[in-house]
Amino acid sequence: MALPIILGLVLFLAIWIGSLAWSMTNSRSRFQQVVKARKAYFMARSGLQHFLLKLKMSQRKGLAAMRALEQANEDEKKVLYSVFLQDIIVPPDNSYSGERYDYRVTKFNVESVDYDSSRITMQVEAEGSFGGQKNSISRLIRVSR
Repeated sequence: MALPIILGLVLFLAIWIGSLAWSMTNSRSRFQQVVKARKAYFMARSGLQHFLLKLKMSQRKGLAAMRALEQANEDEKKVLYSVFLQDIIVPPDNSYSGERYDYRVTKFNVESVDYDSSRITMQVEAEGSFGGQKNSISRLIRVSR
């Protein structure tokens, strides 16, 4: 008579412990995905910051190159933009973890150039990845000289 009650309690405890273990595993994997997505976002932001640094240096040191970018026609823009993007050095993956990370500026476009106030407006898209997760950022950036 007491045996079915004891077996029922043992079965109930086994199911309860199993569901706790499943929910903990599930929440841990969701947390790891969120962390990877945030790291991928910050890698994409690093790509934007690297692009802005290169742009500022080009504005200060390479005025002829910036003028060529600003005044190029549509066919020249494709070539000049791709060369400008290929010149951005992506840092090597020197991490000792198993995660792969990188960033890349995928494209940019000069929207407008204001010579009176010395401003250039650009549409920039950057992509960052970390551990298989990818994140893309698109910004309209106004840079003054």
